[in-house]
Amino acid sequence: MKDILFISPENIYERTQIHSNIDSKMIVPEIKVCQDMYILPLLGSGLYERLQDGIDNNNLTADEVTLLKSYVRDCLIYYVVAELTDTLTHQYWNKGVLKKTNEGSENVSMSELIDLKNKFKSRAEFYGQRLAKYLIEESNNAKFPLYINPGDRADTIVPKRDAYFPGVYLGMPYDEFKNCEDCQKPFKNV
Repeated sequence: MKDILFISPENIYERTQIHSNIDSKMIVPEIKVCQDMYILPLLGSGLYERLQDGIDNNNLTADEVTLLKSYVRDCLIYYVVAELTDTLTHQYWNKGVLKKTNEGSENVSMSELIDLKNKFKSRAEFYGQRLAKYLIEESNNAKFPLYINPGDRADTIVPKRDAYFPGVYLGMPYDEFKNCEDCQKPFKNV
């Protein structure tokens, strides 16, 4: 995969509370990580790589531009802001990991940071859910064939159809659970 970003730091400055005095060198790595961790699983390998190629070769279709601008961008922006909450507070220096402080301002507590991160992650999941629903609907209209057929390589990522992460992993998707004969039997006392 190429290192083509779907958004820029300027998109984040324009659409969020992130101040433009924050160096874009702090933001760009988070954009890449969030694209890989959150957007790739929503788009799947095939569509993700097509969008990167389309940006790189300047040959995106009108549908792909709509997908990026109206759905991917909002989702990715808020995932980046959620991840920046930690990144901007703690930085790596030659003396170790340091927490930035400034005279005339007050540091927020860890619980406030967690609340802030959760707020932006919730927004990202909302926009991610919109993205997933849009792709499901439009793939039924044959607009994004790479969403339906993401590839068959060993490293292919099949698109997730739900952006929300409940926080508890039960070991298998719900669809597999409801069809599992052993899983529907009552538990036996050991």
